[in-house]
Parts: sequence; C-alpha cells; structure tokens
Amino acid sequence: MKTKNTTTNINTIYPNKIWTKVLLITGIIFCTSSMYSSPVQAQSKIDQGINNDKILIAQTLGGIIRKIPISEVPLPAMSAAKTVTNAQFNQARIELQSEGSSIYVLRGKNQQGFEVEVQVSPSGTIMQVDEQIDPTSVPEIAVRSFKRWAPNDPLLSIWRSTRLGELYYQFVIEEFWLEVSTDGEKVIIYDRTKLTQSLGR
Repeated sequence: MKTKNTTTNINTIYPNKIWTKVLLITGIIFCTSSMYSSPVQAQSKIDQGINNDKILIAQTLGGIIRKIPISEVPLPAMSAAKTVTNAQFNQARIELQSEGSSIYVLRGKNQQGFEVEVQVSPSGTIMQVDEQIDPTSVPEIAVRSFKRWAPNDPLLSIWRSTRLGELYYQFVIEEFWLEVSTDGEKVIIYDRTKLTQSLGR
C-alpha cells in the first residue's frame, strides 16, 4: 500500500543480526503506533546491509479498514480490477485513508488458480496488483536477496506486486514477509503477525 517514506540512516548490519534488529524495531513501532485503529504500511527505518543492500522496516499508521460485501464495490472499481487481472473476486474491504480518500481492496483467484489482490479507487484507478506466483517465475537475483536475510525460514508463498510502474516480489514466511525489489537491492520487512488480518497474507 502506498504511503510516504521517512528514512533514517543507522549503522551497518549483517544477515545474522537481522532478526534481532527486526524484533527490536518492531517492538518500538508497536508501542509508538498502538494509538491508531488499523495498519497501513509505511517505511520507517532504513539500514545499509551487506553489499550495501537497503532494508526497511514497515511501520503501522492510522486508517480504517472494513470488510464489505462484494456487491458494495462500485462498478468502475470492479470492472477495472477484472480487466487488469482476469480474476474472479469473492472478498472485498474498503480502506479509509487518513487524508479522507478511500481504496477498495478486492481478493480472489485468477484463471491459473493463484490468489490475487487488487487495490483500486472508487473511480477505477488501479493502485496496486498483488498476484501469487510460482517460485520459478522469480528472478534469481531477488531469490538470492531473500535468502540472504532469511536463509533458514520455510517459504509459505511468493507474490508479485505491481504498483504505479514499480515491481516487487514478496516472500511470505511465518512471522514476516519480505518485499524485494527486482534488482535485489532493497528489502522491506513487514510484520505479518500484525498485518495478516487486514492484508490477507
């Protein structure tokens, strides 16, 4: 989901220290963001890792998320989502952003049987498309970047995320998911235990 980035340069870290640091920062974020009603992703911390990779920790910000019947999705939004993905949607929610705008999030399956999630405005502007994909579809450089930070964690699923001309790969493990840029140089870590209910991962 699209939010503004605020980054701070801090000391170099290496993969064998990443989870300790993630848990520490996640605890800090949880304390500072508990006043908000529901999670919307933001990039709050940045580290320079091995080979100068960038790693960011996702923070939660304000916003209201509500599940709705699929019939309540405006026709322009539904039509745009189906056109882009050729998927059948069976779940929907509406996210009211802090600045007052709203986004519909539709979830379903495409013709290949993979999960699909689309973020779309009421007027039909596609904001983000996340598609579950086969591991063989992921560039090797992105896979290497994921394994550098989570070498021993069982992989639950992989998603391809497209938003406003940018492409990322999302590697879902038990407690986190790692979002990796196509060149493998940037990694964003999301706390899955806090965001699963809202984001469906």
